[in-house]
Amino acid sequence: MKRTVEKKNGPDTTRPVDPNMEQLISITLYNEEFMQEKTITLEELLEQKSFVEAREGYNLWINIDEGYDNRVVDDICGLFDIHHLVKEDIILKGQRPKVEEYENYIFSIVKMIYYKDAVMKAEQLSFILGKNYVITFGEEEGDVFDSVRVRLRKEGSMLRKEGVDFLFYHLMDALVEEYFHILAYIGERIDLIEYEVLESSSNEELKEIRLLKKDLLYLHKFVWPLREVTAWLGKEEVSQISDATNFYFKDLNKELTQIVESTETYREVLSSLIEITLSSISYRLNEVMKVLTIISTIFIPLTFIVGVYGMNFRYMPEIDQRWGYPVTWLVMILLAVAMIYYFKKKKWF
Repeated sequence: MKRTVEKKNGPDTTRPVDPNMEQLISITLYNEEFMQEKTITLEELLEQKSFVEAREGYNLWINIDEGYDNRVVDDICGLFDIHHLVKEDIILKGQRPKVEEYENYIFSIVKMIYYKDAVMKAEQLSFILGKNYVITFGEEEGDVFDSVRVRLRKEGSMLRKEGVDFLFYHLMDALVEEYFHILAYIGERIDLIEYEVLESSSNEELKEIRLLKKDLLYLHKFVWPLREVTAWLGKEEVSQISDATNFYFKDLNKELTQIVESTETYREVLSSLIEITLSSISYRLNEVMKVLTIISTIFIPLTFIVGVYGMNFRYMPEIDQRWGYPVTWLVMILLAVAMIYYFKKKKWF
């Protein structure tokens, strides 16, 4: 059974980090009346330091999502006086979602989940939220932030009117929205498998169920700690988050709770489907064995008769009889018919 593939926005290929290749960085500078997007190299970013410095009345989003090395992290974080422990966390892959508050900024790690080549993948995203700026680091090219970019380009949008913490919320919301897409895809697969299991169970459906259970466990693994992150961001005492944005993070936390509950429900459904599949396979096996047993039972007396008259004795009176052969056949046929009638009367098949 072939599984469909859900891809994240952007190219699907993984580009290894080449130290000789120029690092491309996406920069978005905006306020309610102004919005500018550009893609520049790391060297150009360092040369235009005045551009990236947080300016009063402007919000800045710096996005790196084509792979990065230690030098890129050091140079970009150096522009904003980011602590060296944050740099280490950004570089170190495979971390658990978390959030940490520093004096002038908030650092958070989350997971972007998507399907690639029919396998669920988790990409680490690092966020730095400071005064008038947000920096995002992604492991691979492509992300799920296209909807956020569309809102930024729209004049008069609420996102353009609010502070950079509202941009941070929308980026997190885009990730959670992708979780819902993944969950909806898994739900569709469960509905299809449930129908197929009821029609005819096989080892192929059993394998698919186990893969989906693994995906749900994978999703649950990253959604659960993200609830803690959004719960912390929704607290009123977080200095970098305004009171108005606190409400949105609380709502985001409720959505994550819904995802957690849905994953647990789906896992229970899949466990039930596994039991149904195994029972169905066992039932079909029993049916096959019953048919084979009935056939064997019918042929046992017939084999006995044939075996008796297959003995090479010199004196067997029936052999000399003219009607011996057809009578023997008639007896075997009547015996077989009688046994079949008896089995049907007992509803054994």
